[in-house]
Amino acid sequence: MRRVFASTALLLFALTATGSARAADVPGVTNDTIKIGVFAPLTGQAAIGAKAMYGALTIYKDANDKGGVNGRKIELVVEDDGCDPNKAITAVKKLIAQDQVFMIHGGWCSSTVLAAKPELLKDGSLPYMDLAAASSAISKPVEKNIFQPVATTDTVARTMVNFALSKSGSKRVAIISHSDEWGKSHLEPALAEMKAKGAEPVETVYFERGSVDATSQTLKLREAKPDVVLAVLYPAEISIYLRDAYKFGLQASTLGTQGVSLEDTAKRVGIPDAVKNFYVFYPLSDTIDSAGMQKWAEMFRKYYPNETLDTVSFIGMSGSLAVLEALKKLGPNVTREGVIAQLNGLGTMDFGIQSAPLTFTPEDHAGIKSGKMIAFKDGKPTIVATHP
Repeated sequence: MRRVFASTALLLFALTATGSARAADVPGVTNDTIKIGVFAPLTGQAAIGAKAMYGALTIYKDANDKGGVNGRKIELVVEDDGCDPNKAITAVKKLIAQDQVFMIHGGWCSSTVLAAKPELLKDGSLPYMDLAAASSAISKPVEKNIFQPVATTDTVARTMVNFALSKSGSKRVAIISHSDEWGKSHLEPALAEMKAKGAEPVETVYFERGSVDATSQTLKLREAKPDVVLAVLYPAEISIYLRDAYKFGLQASTLGTQGVSLEDTAKRVGIPDAVKNFYVFYPLSDTIDSAGMQKWAEMFRKYYPNETLDTVSFIGMSGSLAVLEALKKLGPNVTREGVIAQLNGLGTMDFGIQSAPLTFTPEDHAGIKSGKMIAFKDGKPTIVATHP
């Protein structure tokens, strides 16, 4: 009997030790936790991107409150990149080398993600889920470990151009843009789409990040007499431009990218008439006060009751849901390679949050292929168009 007991005890010990060893062999994974690194701009002019991070974290925290994934809780390690490429590189290096995270989920500013991309690709096995950065260069060309669950700048640009040219009486289109890589990633597909439709911009001006006066750009645009202006600008700069456009009587409609929020921009501008002809690419399935979005809104408010809810609050959620689904299907034996394979095999997922279903395949990691446009109608955010 003693021999049987001893043999059984040794077997149980060996099985437990083997399980622990397997968990210990995978960075960021224990028998009880999976460590995910997150980076986003918590400070600086692009700090609205923190809302996207809070939305993503909301999904993970809700999963933890429901017992985790296959018995493991999600442990979150957060770093502030300030929308600064150098800070992003430092943050990613720290998450990988010092915190030894299992995977990384982050990035609001395309410039920071592109700067950190070489670190994310170093061994090719670290799963990376983009938070909300839109540059097409993040997921193109396809890298096996990088996934982008938001509309890319290609999709955003095509949607903006199609909407601009579909507006009644809109024949003259002008552009104001940043000249950085993020700006270029919108301009190139926008110009290609315009050319395909037999159009070209009547004027293009550049307004750099950190600038505080758009007078010269606005006056130059006004001289061109556009019907619509495509504004490829970050939140602080588009607000400056809209105030100056109102000040100098530029009557054209303005179209903003996914990088800005209708509600946030209206607050920044502070002049209701200055945003009455302002339209923004809209990444969600419905307005945030709709019945279909209330489940997600209530979840966000539970974990971040002091944060003002707006469009950006939801944009990071689908990526977290995709990660959780991959981990769930993977089962108890969690590996980086396994998560990447599961994400590639999830097919089309419609969580009811984004403007279109999220689809990943081994050949395409840009998950969203269509979007909408939203504007104020009678003072209320209203979806005004949907374009493939």
